[in-house]
Amino acid sequence: MTRPVREPLPGRLREVDLRLAPERARAVDMLEIAAYLEADGLSDEHLRDRYGAGGLFRAAELLYAQRGSGRDLDRRTRAAAPAFPWRTLLRGPLYLLPGVTGLLITGTLGPGATAAFGFAAAFGWGHVMLVAALRYAEPLGVPGRALRAALLGGTLVGAAGGALAAGVSDALPSAPLGALVGGAVALAGGAAGVLLAYGRTGLFAAAFAPALLAAGVVVALPSAPAALAALALLAALPGYAAWSLTRAAGLLAVTWLTFAPGLRLAAYGWALSAACVALGTRLGTPALLPLVLSAGLLEGGVWHLQERLQHAARGVGDLAALRRRGRLTVALVTAAYALALAVGVRVLAAPALGIPSLPPEAATVVPAAGAALLLSAWLANHGRAPLLAALWLGAALTLAFSPLSPTLLLPLLALSLLVPTLGALQDPRSYR
Repeated sequence: MTRPVREPLPGRLREVDLRLAPERARAVDMLEIAAYLEADGLSDEHLRDRYGAGGLFRAAELLYAQRGSGRDLDRRTRAAAPAFPWRTLLRGPLYLLPGVTGLLITGTLGPGATAAFGFAAAFGWGHVMLVAALRYAEPLGVPGRALRAALLGGTLVGAAGGALAAGVSDALPSAPLGALVGGAVALAGGAAGVLLAYGRTGLFAAAFAPALLAAGVVVALPSAPAALAALALLAALPGYAAWSLTRAAGLLAVTWLTFAPGLRLAAYGWALSAACVALGTRLGTPALLPLVLSAGLLEGGVWHLQERLQHAARGVGDLAALRRRGRLTVALVTAAYALALAVGVRVLAAPALGIPSLPPEAATVVPAAGAALLLSAWLANHGRAPLLAALWLGAALTLAFSPLSPTLLLPLLALSLLVPTLGALQDPRSYR
């Protein structure tokens, strides 16, 4: 087979060039490179649509022509640095909307309903992560069957957990009401995850606005029938919107193999939820407000961090320099998010805003928790979910059963996350 002419690689194919460099140095022809690509999960369609490489064999031909350990990286590009995705900032208040609505409604239905809401809200952290994992597991299609199964399963778990929580907190007769509340709130939370995963913020606001208005009426004129009607709106409208978006069946089958990666992320989300509940118990719920409001900034920060790493991979000449750039990038993005939270805490603590319950420890705990959350979110995207679940579960247990101060625990947690982060930055695949 004649050796193909060496051509510059398409921009995103440089990421594959980094990852396959050692194997390519020993490859005898481009068919061997094609086999390496397929073994790494890069299909013909994937390489054509996402990487602009013209398909599997065209990508193999281009990569084989490099014939070395990433020699294409010697030709540096001057692509503009990626801009921060400011559009994600709105997601923080949007994440808060279903929870505030459910809390206003269930507050008028008694302690059993409030306990059921608490379970469903905590369950929602992991449920939303499962929904997001399923949505992005099939980027070229619409995985309707899998997402609908996740919505139905989450609703059933919310109903069962809500009944148990209500029965334990307010005697057995409250269990049916707890099941109703838990199922409705879990369905609303899962629907919110679907709408945000599809980027439908306008539809999100339209779906939840009637329930929020009804919750305001319930607070002004408390009555059980009005609260139940508002609860029905909270479940029905977002649920219908999410069901409509997932109308196409998609290619993902409803099997364990489809759900297993997302369930690992869900377990991490539930551990994270337990840690936040324990932190709120120690410092008061207002201490969590800056973290919830900045959820969109956190999401944008993680997205921007990965884009900066990809940008560095296209422009840096060798792996050692790339790793140095990666460490600097992670440090700067993490510090920027922590600084933004520190400023947010000072703003929320201002007397003019009337949040007197914000504890003094929040000035230290919230920025440290934010740094830990950003590093966790980035690591979760790179397959470290089981480790993260263990770390956050340990933090939750420590906060719940140990006298160790959160002002010491959260900075220690953030520092401990630097170890797996630095390890991940050694792997060229982290710069994809």
